[in-house]
Amino acid sequence: MKVFLILFFIAMLGLGSYSFGEDVVQEPDQTEGSNDTSGKNESEDLIENEVFKIASPLPNQTVNEEFVFKGKARVFEANFQYELKDGETVLESDFITASEGAPGWGDFERVITVPETVDSKLILKVFVSSAKDGSEINVLEIPLKPKL
Repeated sequence: MKVFLILFFIAMLGLGSYSFGEDVVQEPDQTEGSNDTSGKNESEDLIENEVFKIASPLPNQTVNEEFVFKGKARVFEANFQYELKDGETVLESDFITASEGAPGWGDFERVITVPETVDSKLILKVFVSSAKDGSEINVLEIPLKPKL
């Protein structure tokens, strides 16, 4: 019991000196994992919503037979889905697991292959399946230009 009281007393002294001491101004964290919601990173543009920060590919970017799909996701259990569509036809559909689940931002990267038979209406759709009813939520559609 004495140890608990001593630790409690020390903790209270520490909090008291912090609360009543000089004002401390902390500079915002400028690291990659910061809570910057401006949509821009100094080194690259992003397309984003509440749960995705897509670094590549960007809208209307020309993609070769293979392209890298990468960014950050803040999703439950780190899983989300994507579809590569040629107009309304789904060419590829799968899930991706980010390096970390919500509430953190996890990195992801996937190489996607574009079939040779695509037209100019290529769309990369990324979304989360709702745990409530399976509907698509937090949808981002990224129009792409296939290299013909």
